[in-house]
Amino acid sequence: MTTVAELLNRTRESYDEFKQAIAAVPQETVTKPDTIGTWSVRDVIAHVGADELWMAGQIEALHFGTLPTVASCYGIDTPPPAGMDWNSQDARNAWQRDRLRDLSLEDVRAMAAEAHARLLAAITLLQDSQLGEPLAIGELGTVGHIRKPHDGETAWPLWEWLRGVTYHHYADHVEALRALAGRPASG
Repeated sequence: MTTVAELLNRTRESYDEFKQAIAAVPQETVTKPDTIGTWSVRDVIAHVGADELWMAGQIEALHFGTLPTVASCYGIDTPPPAGMDWNSQDARNAWQRDRLRDLSLEDVRAMAAEAHARLLAAITLLQDSQLGEPLAIGELGTVGHIRKPHDGETAWPLWEWLRGVTYHHYADHVEALRALAGRPASG
């Protein structure tokens, strides 16, 4: 990925496939638990939106030279619980799922749409040259902070961070959504 325009185009195309895969799932199945592993389609929508919201907060902080906050990355004022293993993707996903569990499908869809729009807007703040910059994630309480790496620290180009939250992430879920759309909802 060499330009912001390419990243945005690929993100938009992949997100459209993700939305089409969701739209093909029978409506009565969208909130049914345990249809995609232990998740519902609603949980997948919330999960993708939560990841996009977190990344939007990270990119905005990077652009403006500030630190990301709980509010900018999670859309809430209360931090996640102490003692969570932030190095575990499963732990972060479980916390986000629990946090968003009581939202209605309509509220989840609205949150995800807002998070997606905010992430696209944040990406437009980037310069092409920034996409290749190696960045690491540093400790910053319960938020984390994508920043320039310290000596010896593992880092990835910014475009790889974005790939993992955008087009690659959507594709991770599309196959399961399409498979679910092809089978009838069970009672």
